[in-house]
This record gives sequence, structure tokens and C-alpha cells, in this order.
Amino acid sequence: MGPQNTLGEGRHRDILNRAIRNVLSTDISEITLAQIVDGLPLSEVERDTYTGHGYLSGDHPLNQKHKQLCTGVLEKTRQLYSDFDVGSLRISSNLLHEYRISAPGSRTFQMRLIELVAVAIHQIAVQLYELGTSLHKDDGIASWEPPKDHPIFWIYNPDGAPPTLFQHRQYRYYDQYPDGIADGVGYWAESRIFGGVVLFDRREPDSADDVDPEGVYLHPERNMMTYRIYRLLDSQKLELLQFLLSEAPPPRISSPLPILGDHNNRRRIDPEEPAESTGIYRDLWERKPLGKDQLDRRLKDVIDRIDFPTDEDLEQAQQRAAIRGERIRRKRFSA
Repeated sequence: MGPQNTLGEGRHRDILNRAIRNVLSTDISEITLAQIVDGLPLSEVERDTYTGHGYLSGDHPLNQKHKQLCTGVLEKTRQLYSDFDVGSLRISSNLLHEYRISAPGSRTFQMRLIELVAVAIHQIAVQLYELGTSLHKDDGIASWEPPKDHPIFWIYNPDGAPPTLFQHRQYRYYDQYPDGIADGVGYWAESRIFGGVVLFDRREPDSADDVDPEGVYLHPERNMMTYRIYRLLDSQKLELLQFLLSEAPPPRISSPLPILGDHNNRRRIDPEEPAESTGIYRDLWERKPLGKDQLDRRLKDVIDRIDFPTDEDLEQAQQRAAIRGERIRRKRFSA
């Protein structure tokens, strides 16, 4: 998909450009994008995952050799996106059209603005990765592998060193992404910056009673955060919109990013269920359904309230897991 330039000039373009620049001005955006330009995540960032210790191992060289950015990387990153313009990004013409025909301030305008900013940040990360600026191409850190009897590394990486160390573990389906590995890096970046991969309710308005066309959802990958998808509170969404629409010059903008949900974010979606079934996604190709032999975390013996904030939520999730398990068993017996 090539660049789409259907946004035109005028107020809509100005608002979107400003919203993207507001995000780019934040500390979390700068440090995240700078890591891509550097070529490796910081060791503390790689460990900041659902597991609490990352997906490599304690003796991985990243943990000893990449505790801070290389000299000059932050300044280089700022320079690379200093001339940013939305016209340079590959964004769906349909999404741009929906945004352009909506009245500023309307609910449709607000939803499409949030989506466009998320897509833009994702695309900026993709472009930075594709520049190939890594300062670590020849130091062997990213390609490091321990002996086959290593107790940790091979559990998380059975196929060897991952294609990139910038990874949100539920968004690594590089073979089906338009930009391959670079899209995986984009999902990692937007998750770090926004607090999760930004998703929406794509169901038709009359398809179910709980269709949520104004809901914004995040799918995080952070320590002490749920692995499940959750809906932003109305107050969190409002704060995000106010930040995106702010005309105050950086750094006077008060940033809510990253948004980190907690037990108050009660509306949860099981990532184990196919996106086609839940209707909560941005693009259908972003995740694959949970494999029949993969761990279903809803059935763990120890249940964390971070993942399941109420008994009712847990019970309903386990019912869905049981239905899924029964469906898999029937297919095996009928094969």
C-alpha cells in the first residue's frame, strides 16, 4: 500500500499534524523511537513485559551492554522526524476519508483522530526501522544464542534468536504483516508510547447489543499489566483527546502517555478468542487466533487480579475457555 495523500490541506490536516507532533514531543515517544534508531531496546525496556523479566535471559548480552542509548542517538532521532508530515505516511484512504468528512468536535472525528494518530506513530516507527540506522549490526547482541541446554532462552525462543528484539509478544506475525518485521516493531513502539496497541470495535452497529463504536481499547505488554485487551475509561479517553487537540506548544502540554490501565478498567477482551469473533481489532491480520496447543491463560491455576479484576469476569472468561477447549476436542475426534 503506497502513500495516501487524500487528506488535503486545511483544518483537518493541521489538527492531525499537531496531534501527532504532540505525541512525538513526549518523553516516552522520544526514548521509544530513539531505541529503534539505536538498533536495540534498552535492557530495562526489554524486561518490562508481562513476564516481568523479558523474553531473553538474564545472561543475554543486551542486559550488560545496552543499559543506555548510544551517544548522539536521541539527537539523531529528533532530527529524523523534525520535518515530519502526515502526507509521507502510508495510511488507508478510507480512514483518511472518514476523518476528512467528519465535523471537528464530532464523535466520529474524535475516534478517527485517535486512530489516525495511532497509525501514524506506528508508521513512523516502521519508517525509522526501515532506515537501517542500527549501531549494533555487527556486535552480535541481537543474534546471540546460548547453548541448547539453557534453562530459559529456548523456552521463549524455540526457533532461535528472534528476528527483532523490539517485540510485543502477541504481535509477531511477521509473515502476514504488510511491512513484515517492521510492522512488529511498529506494534512494539505504539504499545510503549500509548500503553498498548490501539484497537477499536469493528462490529456492525446492529450486530450485537454491546457494540461499542466509541470505545478505544489497548492491548498492553508491560510488567504489572494485564495481558488482556481492555477498554479505556471515558475519563482516560477524554484526557487523551485533550492532549491530542492541545494547541499549547511542547513541553507545556501535560501528557497522559503512556496510559496504564488498572482494576478500574473492567471491560476486558480475551486475546485467546479470534478477533473476528470479538470484533475488537484495528486490522484483522494483526493477530492470529490462539493455537490449539498453546497455553490458554484463562485456565491457569493461579489467577491474578491484574488479569481478572472481578470474580464474574474470571468466571465468564473460564466459560469461554471451556467452550474453546470443547470445540478443539470435537475437531480432533472428528478428524
